[in-house]
Amino acid sequence: MIKNIYILILLRILFIIATSFAIFKFFNSKYTITFFTFIVLLFFQVILFINHIKQLFIDVEKTVDCLLNDDFSIAISKEKRKTSIYNKTALLIEKNKKTTFLKESEQLIFTNILESLSIGILILRKDTNQQIEVFQLNKIFVQFLRIPKLYKWELLQQKIQPVLNIIDHSDWKIMKQVISISIDDEIEETFHIKTSVTKTYNYEYLTISLETIQQLIDKKEKESWYKLMNVMSHEIINTITPISSLAESLESLIDDRITNKENLDELSQGLKIIKRRSEHLTSFVNSYRKLTELPLPKLEDVNLSDIVNNVISLFQNELLNKKIKISFTSSNIFVIRCDKQQIEQVLINLISNSIYALENSNKPTISIFINREEKRTHLIVEDNGLGIPNAIKPNIFVPYFTTRKKGSGIGLTLSKSIMEAHHGNIQHKAIENKTLFKLSFIN
Repeated sequence: MIKNIYILILLRILFIIATSFAIFKFFNSKYTITFFTFIVLLFFQVILFINHIKQLFIDVEKTVDCLLNDDFSIAISKEKRKTSIYNKTALLIEKNKKTTFLKESEQLIFTNILESLSIGILILRKDTNQQIEVFQLNKIFVQFLRIPKLYKWELLQQKIQPVLNIIDHSDWKIMKQVISISIDDEIEETFHIKTSVTKTYNYEYLTISLETIQQLIDKKEKESWYKLMNVMSHEIINTITPISSLAESLESLIDDRITNKENLDELSQGLKIIKRRSEHLTSFVNSYRKLTELPLPKLEDVNLSDIVNNVISLFQNELLNKKIKISFTSSNIFVIRCDKQQIEQVLINLISNSIYALENSNKPTISIFINREEKRTHLIVEDNGLGIPNAIKPNIFVPYFTTRKKGSGIGLTLSKSIMEAHHGNIQHKAIENKTLFKLSFIN
């Protein structure tokens, strides 16, 4: 208990006073040895008292140093913890340890959330002396600008100068703006940049979000189409369900209600048409539900070459029957992190479109290539078919749109959604009488 410490200190002081009194008493006496004995005793008592006080201060100072530096390696023995002040010190260390670990866990969760975003995020922190440092930086931000992930502000600011040119360093403000940035001195890409400012007691934070214009357009476009498809699915299903049920009921009553064979045949034929169209419409709506109910990709490390070979084997007989030559030779291993089944579906859609486009072509050929840049892996499907007319190119990724008689119009839309779910993209190009689709994956 803390009272014990006070009692010990008081006893030591009393002993020192008593020894001093004894020294004073024997100062002029004939007991010289006793006099010097009490002097030595006083000396040792003062030394012990000073060491006792010093040890207390050392323990307190050591604890404070540990708390200041978030060092929790200090250990207080069970014997010492019997004293109240040492026990409270140990409890204080444990409390700060838990608080520090909790903050580190929250910081880790916050970092993981930032890394999972599809937009680039940079958070800067400025102290009262106007010194700026990088607080957070996610991988999408550096991938957009194709720069290294640098956390030292002096180095990072040199790499992101086009972004900083529109930000006032002395006075951070909330803003939204569209900027064009040259990537690697070759490609000029347009971004939507947005900033927000947060002030705390000692710091000011500037959050910079970077999003490609195409991402923004795709997001708005997808939201609009999803709303439309949900409404259509609901209304159409509600309409065709009773029609289909009625058609089946009427067909079962034909034999009992109608005796004229000609009328019977006509009514039977009509009901069959109603039923067939109802089933077709149901199938049509269900196919579009795939777009709004696309599951999140189950990511794993997969060799992209294996996916291509698997899909080619599915089309082998059809390609032979239609005399279409398909070329793909790759002994290299291109490992990407993806959902194997979803990427196979994208490739199936692209090859199906190529086969349709090659129906009236001379020497029909499909070529598939894989190549890798520093931060991206590209899969290209190319054919020498009829190509896509310029008039309909803007609509090829729009749901419902198709030029095929039996096409559902969701193949490319679904492919685009799958690639976006993988944080990649799909592009269409026409080069020298050839049509190609390029899938790009972030390494």
